[in-house]
Amino acid sequence: MGAFKCPRCGATTWGALRHCPKCGELLIRQCPGCGATWRYIYDGHYAFCPACGARVERDRASA
Repeated sequence: MGAFKCPRCGATTWGALRHCPKCGELLIRQCPGCGATWRYIYDGHYAFCPACGARVERDRASA
């Protein structure tokens, strides 16, 4: 996976990191329905969980 910006501090982060190396922000999001997880970078793209189809609201999609 390529580089992307941390949602909290804007630092560049990459790959399979679970937390931002600068501020510690969790970069994994979790479906409130089934518990499936995905990377923060996809957060704005998903209106529904790709695993179970449950509606995912951006503010509630954090792990």
